[in-house]
Formats: sequence, structure tokens, C-alpha cells
Amino acid sequence: MKYYFLLLIVIINSSVFSQNLSTKSKKAEEFFYIALENYQTYNYDKAIYWAEQALAKDENFIEVYYLLSDIYGETKQIDRKILMLKKAIVKAPQKNALAYFTLAKTELSVGKYADAERHILELKTYDTDNRFSEETKDLLKKAEFGIKAIENPVEFKPINAGKNINSEFDEYFPVLTADEQTLIYTRLIPNGKILYDGSYDFQEDFFISKKHESEFLASENFGVPLNTFGNEGAQTISADGKILFLTSCEYERGKSPHGKTYGSCDLFVSYKTGDKWSVPENIGQPVNTKYWESQPSFSADGKTLYFVSNRPDGLGKEDIWKSELKSDGTWSEPVNLGTTINTDKHEQSPFIHYDNQTLYFSSDGHLGMGKQDLFFSKIDSSGNYTTPVNLSYPINTYDEEVSLTVNTKGNKAYYSSSKKSEYGGLDIYSFELPTDKRPEPVTYVKGIVYDAETSARLSAEFKLINLNTADTVAQSISDKETGQFLICLPAGHSYAFSVSKPGYLFFSESFVLEKNSDASDSFILDIPLSPIKIGKKSVLKNVFFATDSYELDSKSYIELKKLVTFLETNPAVNIEIGGHTDNTGSESHNLQLSLKRAVAVFEYLISKGIDKNRVRYKGYGSSSPKDTNETEPGRQNNRRTEFKVI
Repeated sequence: MKYYFLLLIVIINSSVFSQNLSTKSKKAEEFFYIALENYQTYNYDKAIYWAEQALAKDENFIEVYYLLSDIYGETKQIDRKILMLKKAIVKAPQKNALAYFTLAKTELSVGKYADAERHILELKTYDTDNRFSEETKDLLKKAEFGIKAIENPVEFKPINAGKNINSEFDEYFPVLTADEQTLIYTRLIPNGKILYDGSYDFQEDFFISKKHESEFLASENFGVPLNTFGNEGAQTISADGKILFLTSCEYERGKSPHGKTYGSCDLFVSYKTGDKWSVPENIGQPVNTKYWESQPSFSADGKTLYFVSNRPDGLGKEDIWKSELKSDGTWSEPVNLGTTINTDKHEQSPFIHYDNQTLYFSSDGHLGMGKQDLFFSKIDSSGNYTTPVNLSYPINTYDEEVSLTVNTKGNKAYYSSSKKSEYGGLDIYSFELPTDKRPEPVTYVKGIVYDAETSARLSAEFKLINLNTADTVAQSISDKETGQFLICLPAGHSYAFSVSKPGYLFFSESFVLEKNSDASDSFILDIPLSPIKIGKKSVLKNVFFATDSYELDSKSYIELKKLVTFLETNPAVNIEIGGHTDNTGSESHNLQLSLKRAVAVFEYLISKGIDKNRVRYKGYGSSSPKDTNETEPGRQNNRRTEFKVI
């Protein structure tokens, strides 16, 4: 496609242009027309040759400089394009408001911010009809921003991901699982077809690399059913690595390689069981429309899908939207992220961090340095987005920066760039993210769920609940073949963690995370679930009492509601509530304290409609320790409330 920035378009479209050319040389005019004809038929070398012949006859022939600037622009010889524009301006500055405008715009496109600023200010002198006044305001802001950013760079040392990840082809859209053990990305590879001009045709496929110790192993093609003969790309992986959302587009007559699409590109989902992925399914309406949907990002809590669409009810050419996963497995009507995030231009490549609060994205509508800059915004306590912050120079440059992923710790980012490619095309790089551009600290708990008697791996439901707000932070299901699970824990909160499966006693754990916790403090938790049998016990880790008190802390209600549900679901089960203490204090005191604590739980259950004949209570004092009483952690484990099937 040709982009006409200069007066040349006026010349071409004017029926009397021959009377308005700046030359009086017939020969120069003749050579100009020959050059113009070759330009219009894409014979750029011949066009340049005849343009130079025209200048040899008349070096003041301004339109020739316009023509050459267009040719050099389309052949990506930007320095020569700038030179031609400057020469045209020197010949007749008073006639060149459009040339000034195009020159400044071109200089901005290659990071010549100071030059652009100077030419924008000069343009004001010659733009007598204020034709460019509105556009130059934006250009001037961009030039001033670029100058200031270069004067105040952030530390930036990108490291190429290496030959195990990168190749002579383009690699982009890197995504990580929360434990950073799996990297998935898109690669553009030859598909075996030859185009009319003799070049190779390409297709997009997914590639995957597993980490061994601290290094990513050689990546492999994902293979079927995710990769097909068509294009698959712009993907996101769930925190636990078990759900992959991807973009698939029209291939033939409204069908993508994975089936029917609603529009030009749709979002699909695939699920992992064991080592196998399901055939991707279109997630359907209302997320997908007859328009373009792409570039998904799935929140770590498993509740929200962010994506990009050009649907007409947005704010700009491409906007970021979000949809919530409902309890029945369908998606809510998408919501536009609003004017704080979206502009009248292009917002793309959203990445919601594992903290569920920090959104990274690219934009050419917010004030930046180049074609697309990277930004981040935080979701505040009211659910509103803060004003986007530019990631600064030299992370952002005059070029296009898109597709950023940040690890769980928040200290390392991955992105794709061709600026210093060591292998060819776009390569994937990692770099240390500046401290003030980082998300909130996050850690995670992962492990397996298994049968306590047979060691068989189990598919069980697990929930993470904020003890202070009672909000469900995340919920999911462990893999039915491997029993594996992973769930993110944003720092600075206390959590109740529960695992349940029909036919088994539920398991509970509690986590108290300091604000400065990070992924180096991750938890490995292998969980045995006991079948419901007489004599089986389960510790209620999230039932809390103040020191030497038998009054239930309000945070305990989350766990006790779980116990009520368990009893309602299993009406044939009767239980005993057992209270236990450590060995601090007298045995008689401990016995009474443990009994009163068991009674408190009993009374709560009865108040919620549980038949009192199904529940007994007993205080054991310090007579049944499950850990040592010689350490505080051991004594804490001994101070517990549990239930037993009777």
C-alpha cells in the first residue's frame, strides 16, 4: 500500500498540475513524468534513476524531492527520505507546511525527537491556515516526551533467550506458567508453499519449552491438536498451565483450522489433562462476534478473560475488553475497560499479572515514544484503573513494543524484539523490570492431591479464600490423571485454602503472607484426602481462637461453613468435634479450654441447622499431641480443632 504524505498526491490528482510544477525545464519535466510512471508501477530503481536525471536538469525542481522522499519512505530508506524533505524545504520553505509536517512525523518515527521538535516549531510559521495545528500539538508532546525520556533512561539490559527458544524465524507472544517452568510462544515458520514471487509462505504455530534447573530446554512444536495447517497464535496460559486460550482466524469460508468462527478472528480454548491437550473449542458469544477478537490474557484467579477487539461499540480502532467466567461455565457480556485504558487509537496485547491488579498493555494512543509503547495500570481498591504509566526509555523506543509478560515474582519481563536480534527476525528477550514498574508480590502453592489409602491421584476442587474479606480469590480443579494443582497467592493477605472431593473428608490449610513475600517463598503441598470412614479425622486449620479463649474468631466462619456444607452433603455422616491444646499451663485448665472450644464449634453447627444428634464434642487437652511441644511451631500444630467420623 502506498502512503502519500506530501504534495505529490496533490500533483497526481490535479488536472492542471503541468501548469503548477516548479520547474521551467521541459526536459526535467519529461524525466519527472517518467520517474512518476515508474513509481506508480513499483519500479522504484527506475523511478529513482529518472528522478535524479530530472534534478540534474533542474536542482530546484521541488516536486522531484517530494517524489524521492516517497520512494525512500516506501523502500524504508528513512535517512534518505528525511534528506529529500529537508532539501525541498530549503528550496522553498514558505511553500512547505506539508513537507515540514511530514518531515517532523518521519523524524519521530525513527527517534529523532529534537529534530522533530525543531521542525514542528518551524512549521507553525508556515502553516498560515492552521491546517496542521491539532495534529502538531500531539506531535510536539511526543517529541518533548521522547527528549525527556532519553535524558532520564531506566536501567535496561535485555538478554536473548538463546538458541533453545529463538531461531532464524520470528518468535513472539511469550507466556509463562506461574512457576516459570513452562514457556509457550508463537513462531512464524514456512508452511511448504511457494508464493507467486518465489518466496516462502508462512504460518504461525505454538512452541513450548520446559525449564530444567535454571535453563529452558530446546523448544518443541506443540503439535496437534493445537497446531494445524493454519495460523495459531496470540495465546495465554492459565497460571497452573492447564488452560490455553488462543486466537484462530478465518481460513476458508468463515472456518478457522479449528472450526467455525463468528468473525475474522475468534478466541478458542483448550484444556490439558495429563500430558494431552483437548481439541480447541470456540468460546462463543458474547465474547466472539462477527468482528476481530484476539490477544487474550487469563487472570490467575481463573475468573476474568481480557482480550482485544475492534467491535464498533468500542472507544477506538482496537480496544481492550474483559469478560467474567460465570458459575455455569459461560462468559458474561464483555465490558470495555474504559477511557482510562482505551483511547481512540490502538490498545493491544493486554497482560494481567498474577496479582490480579496490574495490567500491562501496548498503545499508540497514550503519550509515548513510538508506534506502540508499553504501559501498565493498577486496579485500585474501588476497582478502577489508575492512569497508565509508560515503561520508559529504553524499554520503549521509536519502534513498536508489544506483547510483554512478567513473571510471578514481578522482577523479570519477557518480550519480543528485532532490534538486536542474534538469530534472525523477532527474538524473545528477558530483562529486569525497574522496581517502580513492578506488580504486587505474588507467590504460589502447588503440589498433588491423592487418596490417603491408595495413593491414587485425585481430581479435587480447591478454593482460596481471603480470610479478611471472605472473597474467593481463586478456585480450580486438580488434574484427574496427575492430581497436580497450582494456585497463586498474592502477598499481603491471609488465606483459607480448602480441597474437597465427594466421598472424602475435606482438607484445609491457612497461609499468612507478608507484603514482601515473593515467588521464592512458594509452597509445595502434597495433599492426602481420606475417604469417609469411621475413625478418619480432618484438622480444621482455619478455625481460630484468641490465646486462652474459647470465643470463635469471625475468620473461622469460612471454615465452619465448609463443615456445614460437608454435613449437608453427607447426611449419613456423624462427627465428633475434638478440641486440643499444647502442654502450656495445667492439664485441668487445658482440658476445660479444649472442651469449651469444641462446644463453640458444636453450637455454631447447630445454629446452622445441623441435627445435634449428628454431632458430639470432646476436649482432649494436651493428651493427644501431633507434634513436639518443644518448639513454637510444634505447639501451634498441637493447638487445633478437628473433626472425626463416628
